[in-house]
Amino acid sequence: MKKAYLNILVLFSITFLSCEKKDAVVSNNFIHKWHSLDGQLTINSNNTFEYSRNNCISKSISKGKWIITNDTLVLNSFQPKGCYFIESFVVKPPKDTISSIVSNYSVTIKNCKPNTGYVILKNEKFYITDSLLISKISPYIYDKKLSEVYNFKRRSYK
Repeated sequence: MKKAYLNILVLFSITFLSCEKKDAVVSNNFIHKWHSLDGQLTINSNNTFEYSRNNCISKSISKGKWIITNDTLVLNSFQPKGCYFIESFVVKPPKDTISSIVSNYSVTIKNCKPNTGYVILKNEKFYITDSLLISKISPYIYDKKLSEVYNFKRRSYK
């Protein structure tokens, strides 16, 4: 009877330890600096991330927490503190004229006048293929240039 309990204990220990190593390897693959056509994503070892998006007329940032679910990296932004424009990770084409877009923008603090955007990442999912961090929305993006906005390549820490 003692031998059976010992065998079960050893089996559970081996199973538990092998799962831990696999998760560590997966998360270490994600911890890196990544860059896209218009932005940079830094995945930190303390389960936080920093994202910045730059284009010719504006700059946006985001900070938050990440988790690994199976083989997928999931990003969720913190609530912004300060005065920012609110933006989504997926850039949508304007429906109206520029003047109506500017007058109807969302801000983090009522009546503030922001000069930087804050990108809200809510359950944004990515997976790794070779040295690419691929957004799970990218199969729905048919324009090559747009897919380069949402997918990231490795950049070495310097």
